[in-house]
Amino acid sequence: MNEVKIYHSISEVDKKLWDSLTENNVFMCYEWLKTLENSSTYPVNPHYITIFDEKKLLAASVCYYQRKIDEVPSIDGLLLGKLHKFRLMKKFSFLPAVICNPKRGYGTHLIFSDGLGTEQILELQNKSIDAIEKISSAEKASVCFYNVMENESSLMNALVKRGYYKTKSTPLNYLDVKWVSFNEYKRELNRKHPRMSRKIANEINKNRKSGVTIKQLENINGSEQRLFELLEMNHRKHNSGMLLLKPDYIRQVKETFGENAVVYAAFREEKIIGVNIELRKGKEVFLSNVGIDYEGSYNDLTYFNLAFYEPIKNAIARKIKRLYGGKSMYKTKAKRGFIIRDTYLFYKPRYKAAGSILRFWFLFHGLWMNRKFSYLKKLQTDQ
Repeated sequence: MNEVKIYHSISEVDKKLWDSLTENNVFMCYEWLKTLENSSTYPVNPHYITIFDEKKLLAASVCYYQRKIDEVPSIDGLLLGKLHKFRLMKKFSFLPAVICNPKRGYGTHLIFSDGLGTEQILELQNKSIDAIEKISSAEKASVCFYNVMENESSLMNALVKRGYYKTKSTPLNYLDVKWVSFNEYKRELNRKHPRMSRKIANEINKNRKSGVTIKQLENINGSEQRLFELLEMNHRKHNSGMLLLKPDYIRQVKETFGENAVVYAAFREEKIIGVNIELRKGKEVFLSNVGIDYEGSYNDLTYFNLAFYEPIKNAIARKIKRLYGGKSMYKTKAKRGFIIRDTYLFYKPRYKAAGSILRFWFLFHGLWMNRKFSYLKKLQTDQ
């Protein structure tokens, strides 16, 4: 008989068992979940839901209990937009909630052992959702599945049947790596975006002629403070809140991921002016953090070389299948071969009485998101 077990730290779970379900899944791998626990500056409150058949792990998922903390980004930012900043809206929140999604992950909410049949997976899926809803009931919280993607159609159907409200989340960029060389990658871009190959060559040459060299740092001793400073600088430039990571984040990543954590550093002379943190699991790569000293880089196109060209070159060389590139700069990334895909949010309130209001709000929100990202339709059609 299957047994549901819930843990509150990934360290309580056998690493080999957990990673038997995450061969090519960078967002659900043991290393990423442990890094988040150890390096976040606020309580992440994880629940690791597992289903065993005796000693064999059949299914797993991760959720985080989140209450309203002003400094911590939440689903309120997506569901309320700029309204959540107004004083009159401060008391309104979709929290507390049990957020079901590996942090910063996409399209990977429930993971299963290989070799299971469709009926077994559906049964395990329902047991997992039951366990998650039981947690939310105990916490007196709502339930939210965040960044659900169309490859999870079975999960989406199950949530709709259970009465979850659905809306669009922010679209995702990723690159499916299918070239044998960087030159072949550039030639294919030219077919859709004429002169793109020349543009990339010019951006690489300008960066090199500006005296910038990009290296992979095996040892971050002596550079750790500067690297983290660059992450903070970049975060402040593009976000209103603080970077919610501890100063030893990069060291945690290196120690936890080992050779599967790559730290790209851009140097001008002996000064580091940029950093990109790349995390690997099997055939997947996640570009987790970029930091640029924009004043020190003198418009030398360091960002494009550090965030795109070096990781793509290395992904091709290592026969990586997919490179995840986050949720921004859609036009810029589309011209460089990235695919844009929709993501979705499903929400079940803790109070049924709120149903009529939420039904209207989610309908309105879905229409608003469609309009906000309507300019992406042409980019998606061209892919």
